[in-house]
Amino acid sequence: MIKILRKIPFIVVLFSLFSAGCGSFDGRAVREKHTEDYREELAAEMNELMFEGRAFGLDDCIKTALENGLHIKAAQIQERVAKLERKVSFAAFLPTVNLDYQYTKWDRQPKVKFGASAAAMHDQTVKNITWQMEMSVFDPSTWFLYAMHQRGEETAEWVTKYTEQMTVLEITVNYYHCLTLEQVRDAMQSQLKATEELEKEIGELFKEGLVTQWQYKQAQSAVLMRRTELSRVEYAINQAKADLLVSMGLSPLAEISLKIEEPLTAPSEPPEDLVYKAMVENPQLYISDLQIAIAEEKVQIALAAFLPRLTIFANQTNTSDSFQLYQNSWQFGLIGTMSIFNGFANINEYKAAKERKKAEFIDREQQTLAVILQVYKAYMNLENAKEESILAQKLFDTESEHFKEISNKWQEGLVQSSEMLGVMAEMDNAQMELMNSNFNLQVSIATLHNAMGTAEIPTRENQL
Repeated sequence: MIKILRKIPFIVVLFSLFSAGCGSFDGRAVREKHTEDYREELAAEMNELMFEGRAFGLDDCIKTALENGLHIKAAQIQERVAKLERKVSFAAFLPTVNLDYQYTKWDRQPKVKFGASAAAMHDQTVKNITWQMEMSVFDPSTWFLYAMHQRGEETAEWVTKYTEQMTVLEITVNYYHCLTLEQVRDAMQSQLKATEELEKEIGELFKEGLVTQWQYKQAQSAVLMRRTELSRVEYAINQAKADLLVSMGLSPLAEISLKIEEPLTAPSEPPEDLVYKAMVENPQLYISDLQIAIAEEKVQIALAAFLPRLTIFANQTNTSDSFQLYQNSWQFGLIGTMSIFNGFANINEYKAAKERKKAEFIDREQQTLAVILQVYKAYMNLENAKEESILAQKLFDTESEHFKEISNKWQEGLVQSSEMLGVMAEMDNAQMELMNSNFNLQVSIATLHNAMGTAEIPTRENQL
C-alpha cells in the first residue's frame, strides 16, 4: 500500500501532462492571435511601403510583388526544400556513425548448470556501449538518386522563375487595368461637367420656351446617367486596386497611388522567330526537359536494383560485464547484398520506369505544342489589338471633329438639343473605346512576352 501511495504523485504528473497535451488547443484564442498578428504585420508593411506622396509605377509594383507575393514565397520555399533534399541524398556517400547504449538487469544472475552445480554467465547488471560505423562502397542507386535530386533542385529553380513571370503578367494586367479606369474616370468627370453645363443651357432655353419639356428632361437624364456611370467607375477602380494590392502581397484595404510609365514595347520579329525564341526561353520547356532527365535517373535506379551492394562496417563495443575476458573489442567486416528473386518486382519496376520516361517525352511534346500555340495566339491577339487601337483613335478623332461641328451649330441654334446630346454621347463612347483599346494593346504585349518566357524580371533586394 505504501508503494502505491508513493507512485500517486508520479501518476498525477503523467495524467496532467497527458491532459494538457490533449486539451491545450484553443481555436478561438489561436484565431484571435493570428488575426491580431496579421493586422500588425500588414500595418508594418503598409507603413514601410505606402509612405505619403509615393506613387507606384509598373516596376515598383512588380518589385513589391516579387518581395511580398505569397506565390513567390511558396515557390522559394519549394526551391529551398529541393536544395535540402539534394543535400540529404548526398549523405548516402558519407559514413554513418551511431552510438548504442544498452542497460540490462536480470532479476536473477544468469547461470549455467554444470552437473549438480551452476556457474555464473554474466553480471546481474550489464552496461554496453557500442560504436557502429558503416559506409557504402558500392551502391549505384545512390549515385543516380543524387543526380535525380540535382535535377529536382534545378526544376525548383525554373518553377520559381516561371512563377515570377506569371506574377509579372498578373501585375501588368492589374496595373494597366487600374490606369485605364483612372483615365476613364477623369474623362467621365470632364464629360459630366460638359453635360451639366449643357443641361443648364437647355434649362434656360426651357424657361424661355425655346425647347420642350421632354428635351429638358432628356438633358437632366443625361446628367444623371453620367453621374451614375462615374460612380460605377469609382467602384470599379477600388476593386481593381484591391486586386492589384493582393497580387502585390499587400492588404486590399490600403490606398495606393499609381503613376504612368513608358508603355510596353511590342516585339517586332515575325511569328516564326517569336516561336523559336519561346522554345529557347520558355521556363515550362526547361521544366519538361528536367522531368525527362529525372525519369532517366529513375530508369537507372531501377536498373541498379539488379546489382550487388557492398558496405564496410566497424563496431567497437565496451561492456561492464566482468565475466568477459575483453571488455573492449572491435569488429570489422564487409556486407554484400544482391537481390536474386523478389517476385519479378525489379523487372517490372524497370519496365515501368522506361514507360514513365516515354510518357515524359510525350508530355514535353504536348508542352512544346502548347507553347507554340500560346505564342501564335498571343501574336495574333497583339496584331488585332494594334489594328483596333488605330481604328479607335481614328473614330475618336472623327467623333471629336463631329462634336465640334455640332457644338458650333448648337450655339447658333441650328440643331436640336437631342442631336447635341446624341453627338456628345457618341464622342464619349469613342473615347471609352480608345482607352479600352490601349489597355488591350498593353495586355496583349505583356501576354506575348509571357508566352515567350521573355518577361523582364526586375532585380529583387531579397534574393534566395
